[in-house]
Amino acid sequence: MLKRLLSDSVSIVFGNLETVFKVCGGWFLLQFVLSLLILANGTQIDEATAPEDISGTTVLLLLTTMVIALLSSASISVAWHRFGLLNERPGPLHFRVGAVEFRFIGQMLLLSLAAVVVVLPAGLMIGVLSSLFKSTALTVVLWIVAVFVLAPFLFRLNLSLPAVAVERPLGFSQMLQFGKGLGMPMFLAALILILPFVAVGEGLQYVLGLLSGGLPAALIQMKILVLNVLVQIIVTVLGISILTAGYRIAMERPEGAGART
Repeated sequence: MLKRLLSDSVSIVFGNLETVFKVCGGWFLLQFVLSLLILANGTQIDEATAPEDISGTTVLLLLTTMVIALLSSASISVAWHRFGLLNERPGPLHFRVGAVEFRFIGQMLLLSLAAVVVVLPAGLMIGVLSSLFKSTALTVVLWIVAVFVLAPFLFRLNLSLPAVAVERPLGFSQMLQFGKGLGMPMFLAALILILPFVAVGEGLQYVLGLLSGGLPAALIQMKILVLNVLVQIIVTVLGISILTAGYRIAMERPEGAGART
C-alpha cells in the first residue's frame, strides 16, 4: 500500500510537471506579487509590533493575501484532484473559483474544526502529564506518539476532500470506512515525500536570511526566492497527490462502491 502511494504520488507530479505549473503557476505568481507589495510597503510585523503601528494599507494587503491563499488552496486542490481522478485538464492559466471550490473551502474548514476537536484533548492530556513529571523528553515522546496515533485518523478524514472535488461527497463516518487501512500509509507517504522538500525550503530561507543584509546579493536573493517558490509548488502538489492516490486506491476496493454513485 505504502509503495503504491509513493509511486502514484511521485509519478503523477513529476510525470506531469507542465500540468503542475498550469494549475499552480498563476496563483503562486499572484501570491508572490502580493508578498513583494507587502515588503515594498515597508512594514515588518512581529510579536513586538503594536497594532497602532500597522498601516491600513498593510492590513488590507495581509487580508487580501489570506483570502487569496484560501481561494488558491481550494482552486489548486480541486483542479489537481480532478486531473488525477477524472483526467480533467486545466487551461493554460488556472484561476477557477466556482461552486465546487467553495464547497471544498467549506470542507477544509470543517476538517480544521474536526482536527481541533481531536487534537485539543490530546494536547491537554500531554500538558497535564508534562506538568506532573516535568520531563522534556517525556513531553517529546508523548507528542510523537500522539502524532502517530491521530495523524492516520485525520488523513482518513481528509479523503473527503478529493471526494468533494470530484462531486461525490461522503459523510465523515462513511469516509472513515472508505479510507480504512489507508490512514497510516498516507501519513508515512507524506513524511517520506514532503519532509525532504520542507528541509530544502528551510535551507533556502536560511541562506536568504544570510544574504538579506547586502545589496550586491540582490540577484542571488531573487534566485533563491524563486527556487523557494518552486519548492513550495512541489510540496503543495505532492501533498494533494497523496490524497488523490489514496482516494483512487479506496475507489478500487469493494468498500469504495458507495462513493461511485
